[in-house]
Amino acid sequence: MKKLLIGIILFSGGLTSKAQHDISLDVLGFAFSKYGLGYEYAINKNNSVGINFNMSSKNLFDDGISNNPFYALSDGEYDYSEMNIIPEYKAFFTPNKGNDGIYMGLYGKYRTSKASGNSFTDTTGLGSIGTTDVSTSGFALGVLAGYKWKTSGALFLEATLGIGKFLSNSIKYSNALAEDDASFDEDDYIPYIGNTLAVDLRLSVKIGIRIGGGGSSE
Repeated sequence: MKKLLIGIILFSGGLTSKAQHDISLDVLGFAFSKYGLGYEYAINKNNSVGINFNMSSKNLFDDGISNNPFYALSDGEYDYSEMNIIPEYKAFFTPNKGNDGIYMGLYGKYRTSKASGNSFTDTTGLGSIGTTDVSTSGFALGVLAGYKWKTSGALFLEATLGIGKFLSNSIKYSNALAEDDASFDEDDYIPYIGNTLAVDLRLSVKIGIRIGGGGSSE
């Protein structure tokens, strides 16, 4: 039994050393209060699949203040949190050390967000002011392009630009009475560009480390 366990460990270690794993940190996101990690697995030297996870305390597509002047004066900047899970596929056209150089690909994005403590007018009574949290979730598909520069060691730098469209969006209020206030604009709290097209934009600059591989897997 002991020999079997040792054999499994050695075999697993051999697979791990041959597989190529890129782990990265989005350093550009720090400037926008967004903190993200990425993982990428090399299928071969020209293709990879990966997943990114990030969290943010700022809505990049809004100033964080209600468009209603009265609510803006009352609330100031709303408390905000956002989480994104982004699977992606990349095709590399100019690999030199394996999965580096110019690439294009596809991505999906699942997003959740929450804006807390937002004022609205309760129209069912005497026009009193209430507060509500606005929670959103959505799913987007898009295309991406970028460049990955791999050093002679384990480190790499990567820049990515992506554009997509949200195919679904849902909005929930912690206080349903907010839906009856015509001057309460839910679009203030949805993190995408354009109320009709619902465009998603991605921009990242990453620094990372490569584990395993060998730089020329077929």
